[in-house]
Amino acid sequence: MKKRITAPREVLHELQQDYYICTKCKLCQGVHVQYCPESRFWRNCPSGTRYRWEPYYASGKMEIARGLHVNELEPSDSMRDILYTCMLCSSCQEQCYEVKQLHPTRVFELMREKAVREGWGPMPEHAPLVESLEANDNPFGMDKSKRGDWAKGLALKSLPKESAEVLFYAGDAYSSDPALLHAVRAAAQVLLEAGLDVGILGAEEKSDGALMLMLGDRDFFETYAYDNVETFNSLGVKLIVTPDTHAAWVFKEEYADLLDPGIKIMHISQLLSRLLKKNVLTPQKEVAMKVVYHDPCKLGRRFDIYEAPRRVLRAIPGLELLEFPRSTFNSLCCGGGGGARYAFPDYALWTAKERLFEAEWTGAEAIVTTCPYCVQMLGQAVEATGSKMKVFDLAEVLLASLGKEV
Repeated sequence: MKKRITAPREVLHELQQDYYICTKCKLCQGVHVQYCPESRFWRNCPSGTRYRWEPYYASGKMEIARGLHVNELEPSDSMRDILYTCMLCSSCQEQCYEVKQLHPTRVFELMREKAVREGWGPMPEHAPLVESLEANDNPFGMDKSKRGDWAKGLALKSLPKESAEVLFYAGDAYSSDPALLHAVRAAAQVLLEAGLDVGILGAEEKSDGALMLMLGDRDFFETYAYDNVETFNSLGVKLIVTPDTHAAWVFKEEYADLLDPGIKIMHISQLLSRLLKKNVLTPQKEVAMKVVYHDPCKLGRRFDIYEAPRRVLRAIPGLELLEFPRSTFNSLCCGGGGGARYAFPDYALWTAKERLFEAEWTGAEAIVTTCPYCVQMLGQAVEATGSKMKVFDLAEVLLASLGKEV
């Protein structure tokens, strides 16, 4: 029998102190206002700001958790909607932890696991994602045999047929969305420009399972996690690098303890920052553009990686780096978090449009980010509004400054 990837598991009642202590102080509804110069942008909970009803804020969901714990509440369709509109962006936890040391994001993750165990979660609209995973090892409908097609023509080694020091893990979104082809190829090309010994799994690459974990289906997630850990440990690589922030999240939080001790995990922004610091990469071509950097939630608030992508952008000649009013730990979710976009596309797009409005407020010509889901959602907002704003992946901008093309 396969061992659990996380053992022992946490269950909701183990965090009862958190949802019992919550006093509904409403700090979770906003940002650290001392770091946000514009009051227009002080609200930061996507679902609460959109629906303006207490249960959609973190404080309301904490009360729902307490009600479920003491059997004062029964699961309902409205409760499920409330739970799955949460983008798990951790803005609430960013505010709450400093004051009360509570973990609302973790409570909501465990509420979702409870919902799946008891059969009232996730949303019906999430079913096609699960079906695609079962059929294709990818939630987004791509035939598994085509998963490595994005890399055609690049001088990347094929693992495990060949050996390499670095495994480049593309991830579900980058390997399946044609609109992200330039971004993922740029990421791999930059690593090759640095002279790294890079290999990919190609068609043998499997989903990281992150989406299932966000939806609360930990059993399904663990199926992928265990298989991936076995594969990664068999390759003889020293480093796993991924441009996918959600993959980086589960690799760091869920896989790391089961990987061989000699294997390191990095998000590509960390690696690019280090390569620039060591002068392995030297941007020389000017990229004359005003850009504003969007912090992905999983990369920023989950892992405190704020400076690395900014160091990359500051190293590019001619580029002017601006900041959102809501930046770093105050960053607003792009709308693509928590799986909400698949069940509530209009609400997800509303969130992305709000972020786009904020980008335009700064006077930037382009948004740069380093997460496939952020690129997708912000791109959808641009298309829906007819905005002239451009959206780039971090690696695309760096590659251009190296004088290379995808």
